[in-house]
Amino acid sequence: MRKPADLEVLFKFATVAGQTGDLEGAVSALERMLLIDPNLPRVRLELGVLYYRMGSYEMSRTYLDSALKSPSLPADVRSKAEQFLAEIEKRMSPSQFSGEVFLGFRYQSNANLGPSTSSVRLFGDVANLNQSALGQADWGVVSSTVFRHTYDLGLQDRSVMETQLTAYANRQFQLAAANVSILDLTTGPRFQAFQGIFEDVSIKPFFTGGYIWVNDTPFYGAFGAGLETGVLLSDRLRNTSVFVWRRQVHPNTWYIPTNNQFDGVEYSGNTTFSFQLNNLVLLFANGATQRFETDQTPWQNYQLWGIGGGMAFRFADPLFKSELPWTITLSLNQQWWNYDAPDVTVDPTTARQQMDTILNLVLAVPFDERTTFSVSGGRFSRVANIVNYEFVNNSIMFGVNWRF
Repeated sequence: MRKPADLEVLFKFATVAGQTGDLEGAVSALERMLLIDPNLPRVRLELGVLYYRMGSYEMSRTYLDSALKSPSLPADVRSKAEQFLAEIEKRMSPSQFSGEVFLGFRYQSNANLGPSTSSVRLFGDVANLNQSALGQADWGVVSSTVFRHTYDLGLQDRSVMETQLTAYANRQFQLAAANVSILDLTTGPRFQAFQGIFEDVSIKPFFTGGYIWVNDTPFYGAFGAGLETGVLLSDRLRNTSVFVWRRQVHPNTWYIPTNNQFDGVEYSGNTTFSFQLNNLVLLFANGATQRFETDQTPWQNYQLWGIGGGMAFRFADPLFKSELPWTITLSLNQQWWNYDAPDVTVDPTTARQQMDTILNLVLAVPFDERTTFSVSGGRFSRVANIVNYEFVNNSIMFGVNWRF
């Protein structure tokens, strides 16, 4: 404020504002620089990048084009401007592909989620488990890939067809029984509803299907349908809710010879509220419910309720002094499970009840606009009225995520 015409001060302010997530403040400072001296191609480049990060692709293209027209354009500025212009062309096409890939390593103190004690219930009596069935620690490799495709239908309600394919796999170094692979597909149209009444309400009916393997053998396939809604409740508050019906089909295998007793239908719903407290802090809270009903085994039927929340805090890069902020995310979730009937093979007089407490802390460090290194720590604790199902699993994971 004391030096409103000092270009060096303005550029330093814009850099700090960009690092802390105040993109609007950074844009304002850089545009003021152009009022003082229009012949600043690097400033035009930075404005193009900021508008790109804000999703204003037309404004971004305007500044990038003007930077390229400068007769004294440095080679590095030209290369970066051309790179972002190519990305803008992709994003403004009616058909768009995007996604992300994660690869990392994870340690778990209880990778097989086994009970902490060998003394368990069997047909209502006390029995002793083999030592190999107890919780065991292990390292493993974790990978996931998400492919997204959107197609703009060109209608007045800004409707698009969205398709997402998610693939996940972990491979344990010692406990093959804890290997899990997942494929999941959702597809459906998203459109704006109640235009003229509410500012931003989106609705997406969708089809969903997927398959899960455990210990590298089929566990179940599922198909169904659902509805997702997104509502902007205020400038800072947004709600996203998802409701899903799924049919699960469990084939019998050598690993689980009676797997078909889990054939059934799952009904689930969850809602998340996110509140942007300021440019640095995002608060979120969520609630979830799930009902699972089998075809023939009522002791496997359950009702689940869950609540949770957390916060994400962005701060300036303290190590590399880049313009990309680091992020710390903390979340805590609580879940309650109630089963319909006792399992006679475990305890014929007691229906299973359990409570999960899930805590996660994640640090995300961006290397560039697409590549992020993350390290996370978590604790999954389950208490139950039947000791067979109690366990604690502490974990730490680190890896690299690349967006495309």
